[in-house]
Amino acid sequence: MFSFTMKTKTQKIEKWRVEELALTLKKMAALLKKGDNYGWANVLLHFHLEAQMIIDSKEFNLIQLKKLLVNINNCFTGMSSLANLILWHENSSERKIINQDLNNSRSRLLKILAEIETRTVEYLS
Repeated sequence: MFSFTMKTKTQKIEKWRVEELALTLKKMAALLKKGDNYGWANVLLHFHLEAQMIIDSKEFNLIQLKKLLVNINNCFTGMSSLANLILWHENSSERKIINQDLNNSRSRLLKILAEIETRTVEYLS
């Protein structure tokens, strides 16, 4: 069994956390496509592939993970960011559902990012 735990002093990142990040990115990309926003969907699919590469690598690359976290967080800054995005669908009931799903996924993604970021910080004694 492949163990994916990076430990340096008090630093610890489990493989399942990166897997959860990848799955959340993939789910959000599907929602964005459903809401006719292929631009953002492609960005998140790219990040999903990067996360998958980190998961599949034989040796854990903390620098690569940190870069990915920064890039994802950058998607939540500015006026036309993921934070302000509202999806469109011709059916108003469906529009309401996909936007609620997007809000839930967005919240989950931000929580996952925060959890992983706290584990990438190395505390010195």
